[in-house]
Amino acid sequence: MSGSAAVSGENLEVQIETAGYHEAGHVVVAAALGLRLRPEGIMVGQDAKGLACYWKEPDGTDASVEANVLASFAGFCAEKRLRSMRGLQQRDYFGVIFSTDWKEARVLQGKFSSDYFGDKGRRTIHDELEAKAEQLIAQHWSAIEVLAEALLSCQWESKKPFESGTQWSDAEQAKYLLGAEIVEILAALGISAQSTPPL
Repeated sequence: MSGSAAVSGENLEVQIETAGYHEAGHVVVAAALGLRLRPEGIMVGQDAKGLACYWKEPDGTDASVEANVLASFAGFCAEKRLRSMRGLQQRDYFGVIFSTDWKEARVLQGKFSSDYFGDKGRRTIHDELEAKAEQLIAQHWSAIEVLAEALLSCQWESKKPFESGTQWSDAEQAKYLLGAEIVEILAALGISAQSTPPL
């Protein structure tokens, strides 16, 4: 998700653009690491809140937990890179670390085995994974740009309710890029992805 409150004084168009890149970052890294995407895809509302839908259930292995943590970090890492490239103000540090994305990542990090940690502390592991997420964003930046621009070029439409009742945005309209469309776009860019309903 796009996380915390917007940067103070930033206009809504910029907020919507950064949200689009944020959500694209999540799904590109998720797909690149072999996580399955959900059919709902990625979306951004007229209030600049966004959502990226991929399956977040690690299979119990450290590799699976790590992939999920990296995908959680990837949204803000993509947004940070875009903001740096455009000369935009960065998000507030505390807004990031207390965001939904970072909270999810911290919960996931609690699922690592003691072997994964070795003699490293939780903070060291967190910092290493955040740096790795930034490397993945840099590696896959061209795909993130293509996906974000594809989302942002979509027409506004009435917000679709989730069966689960999840409320990700207070806006009445949103832009959507469905999972099947994401798979097709990423395949053309050399990233193999799957969009599947629940198993």
